[in-house]
Amino acid sequence: MTHSRMTTRFFCSPAGDLISKMVFTISVAGIIIRILAGFFRPGKNKRVKRMRKTRYNDYRWKEILRGSQLGVYPLRLVWILLLTLTGLSLGCSPKPPDISTCTRIEVRYTRGALIHFIPDTAGQNSLLSKEEKRYIKSFDTWTVTDQQLIKAFMYDVSQGTYHHNVRGTNTPGGVQVTCYRGSKRVASFMVYSMSITTEDKNVFMYSPGMPDLAILAPPGVKPLEARWKCALNLSKLLFEGLAHRPGRLYPDPNQWCDVIVEYLRSRNVSYTYLKDTPEYLRSDASIARMFACPSIHVSTVVSDARANLAKQKVLIWRSDYAMNPNCEPNSPPDTVLLFETKPGWNQHGGPELFTFDNHDPKGGCVLLNDGTLKFIRTKEELQQLRWK
Repeated sequence: MTHSRMTTRFFCSPAGDLISKMVFTISVAGIIIRILAGFFRPGKNKRVKRMRKTRYNDYRWKEILRGSQLGVYPLRLVWILLLTLTGLSLGCSPKPPDISTCTRIEVRYTRGALIHFIPDTAGQNSLLSKEEKRYIKSFDTWTVTDQQLIKAFMYDVSQGTYHHNVRGTNTPGGVQVTCYRGSKRVASFMVYSMSITTEDKNVFMYSPGMPDLAILAPPGVKPLEARWKCALNLSKLLFEGLAHRPGRLYPDPNQWCDVIVEYLRSRNVSYTYLKDTPEYLRSDASIARMFACPSIHVSTVVSDARANLAKQKVLIWRSDYAMNPNCEPNSPPDTVLLFETKPGWNQHGGPELFTFDNHDPKGGCVLLNDGTLKFIRTKEELQQLRWK
């Protein structure tokens, strides 16, 4: 390793970062002191007048910086060293972890895989069987060896920008990612939403949706996570749309999807004195995703982030959910309100519209009038639901 590389590595380390900050502070303070000492020395006024007469003001600045006006020895070598170290400290910018040689990634969900993928306890109990919950928990720590997935994740990690260096313990709730080449550990870091923290406590920030942990998710867990996101869509349609109707009345079943779209548009609009036209704070694409079952229309962190930033209007609307026209706000709490069906728009009806084909394993989500979510697996369970 060359001396220049060793120097760069030192200054990019936490100890080097601290020393660099100290050196920079000392350098700036020293320069200020020298300038002030040159201005406020005894006999200053007479010499300044003489310089003004001869118009050699530039000479005065050179004299000050040279240190000839101080009552002490200049110590030029010390200043050169300080300024050199300052340049090194300012030129150092830590890079994201290099995992290009990685052949195996060990993923550890610090809160447990079940909490990571299905963060709501009520949803865990109402949407998953005991066997499914045990299955997800078996992936609290697991290993990825697929080289294509590793390369995709490596690209995400490489796009980070250094933000700051933290002190103390890591923020809880992250995902521990450890990369190996054979049996040799290459790198280890904590992954959070839009950031990672390395073992050196360097924090790197990312654009929305990156780094995408879904790349490393166990394949068998993805359908169960999609089921949870599907049920979450039904909750959003109720609590962000239907529940805010005037008088808490549900809309005309023939227009229920249109009513929700228009309400969400109106609630997320901004007017400014610089623009005559309204600016929508929530894109049509993000609203449209609320009507789409993630098991059919694959939803990722990156695609969701892009949908939130999209500006164009949605031209064709589709909904994988239908409304029960017999359910009113004052109906019994266990009455079906929304449920899964084939793609359409403003669909409404009873159990004849329900579909088991959107998910694997087969089944469909329903939302009851009190907000309870259920996953229906058989026709017998479907017949036991209250529809009127």
